[in-house]
Amino acid sequence: MKILRMRSWNFHADDLDKMTRFYQDGLGAQIRATNTVAGVKVIRLQAGETGLGLFDASEKRAPRVPHHTFDIEGPSDPKELVKELEAKGLKVDDMRLHGEGPGYSLYVIDPGGNRLELFKD
Repeated sequence: MKILRMRSWNFHADDLDKMTRFYQDGLGAQIRATNTVAGVKVIRLQAGETGLGLFDASEKRAPRVPHHTFDIEGPSDPKELVKELEAKGLKVDDMRLHGEGPGYSLYVIDPGGNRLELFKD
């Protein structure tokens, strides 16, 4: 496996409007999309080459958030990457297919407790 780039930074926003204005008006990020994940509204922004996911935490917090996503180059079978990571002493916390596949995401937790998504297109 090889990390190619930071794909996105995803975190909770207790005040979604205020956070959106901060990143959009203050820092120049562009809104790419708005959607809902696990019943939580998400504003997707683009900041340079990195995406930002602002998850509305005013009513509830989304599962798997916060997390940071890396695009990776790796095996087409996620089970092979699980074996590779576990051989290095890393524990895979979760796995999901992108739709019906072939893309997938694996989630690992770093020693500081940060959730990382390894995203294979």
